[in-house]
Amino acid sequence: MYLAPKRALTDEENTARMRGMRLSDATYKAVVQAAKVRSYDSPSAFMRAAVEKELRGPDATLDESEQRITASLERYSKQVRRLSTGQQALFAYVDALAKVILSTLPDADEDTRQAAAARGKLRYSRFIKSVGANMVGDAHAALSELVDRVPE
Repeated sequence: MYLAPKRALTDEENTARMRGMRLSDATYKAVVQAAKVRSYDSPSAFMRAAVEKELRGPDATLDESEQRITASLERYSKQVRRLSTGQQALFAYVDALAKVILSTLPDADEDTRQAAAARGKLRYSRFIKSVGANMVGDAHAALSELVDRVPE
């Protein structure tokens, strides 16, 4: 028996070939339901997308997740850098302020020092309460705790 060789398929015939799949009734109902829920044109469109996704492999799904995670990490990194810069500037300011105060403040005798310390504690307590009144959220709660620790 002689079989004639098959002719070569055109590009159009190569791209759209009909294939059949045997599915149980339960599986087919699940495919129809998933196609409706996910807004596919038809169950066939859903199955084509599922096959294409599977052929791309697990890396395609991971790539999207990895991109979202990477974007989040980059955003957090920028925020941490910004906070770090602010913290360094604040530290430099406090350091400069301490140097000015310590280098210009004259030493006082014991009686004057005790009276100044008492007035200083009172002014500090009012200052902390004023700062706490202007803060919101978690910072407010932390500052309220600090106010409670200020010695009277």
